Amino acid sequence: MRNFFLKVAITVCSLVVFVSVNAEETPFSIAVQGGYASPQGSWFKAVNGEKISKFGVNAEFDALYYLKQFDYKLGIGVTINYSLLLSDRFGDIELYELGLYGIKGQWRFLNSKISPYVAFSFGLTQFTTPKIPMGNGVAVKIEDALNVGIRPETGVEFGAFFLSAGYIIPMTYSIKGGKYSINEINNSAGALQINLGIRISLFDRY
Repeated sequence: MRNFFLKVAITVCSLVVFVSVNAEETPFSIAVQGGYASPQGSWFKAVNGEKISKFGVNAEFDALYYLKQFDYKLGIGVTINYSLLLSDRFGDIELYELGLYGIKGQWRFLNSKISPYVAFSFGLTQFTTPKIPMGNGVAVKIEDALNVGIRPETGVEFGAFFLSAGYIIPMTYSIKGGKYSINEINNSAGALQINLGIRISLFDRY
């Protein structure tokens, strides 16, 4: 998944360079944000429902094109969101990966340097588990599972910088074990994300 993330980021960055070279001013922007991620869902809860994991890190990359018909307040484009989520569900600290790859729409309320905004991402999520010990030498091997990804976001822009809060809605992922493990684990996983970011625009939005 990390290799896929890198390839897509390089492709989009190349597109940005191409557009900037071939146009004096294009209603286009790219943004990178990162920060804290709080694991959500039953993958990160004990049997009694108690939350056993509270920490993770998150990063997102997006590229948006702004529509003149909406006074450049509406941007539509692509996004890649990636989180590393920590859990001690089975007695050891384990790293889980949650990625969202899809389309993103953003609405800025004001055409000014300081503006609140809302955004919505929709696409494909990929949840990756570590090798999970199950006792008696039995373990569930590293597995990937896919599902639909939905991520609402809200924030405030301060010029090129912005603060945001996003929530990848927990979806259920079915993880199949190996020959000597349990047959299947069905649990939900998501993330609450608090980020600081920077957005670089190829046009004057103010």
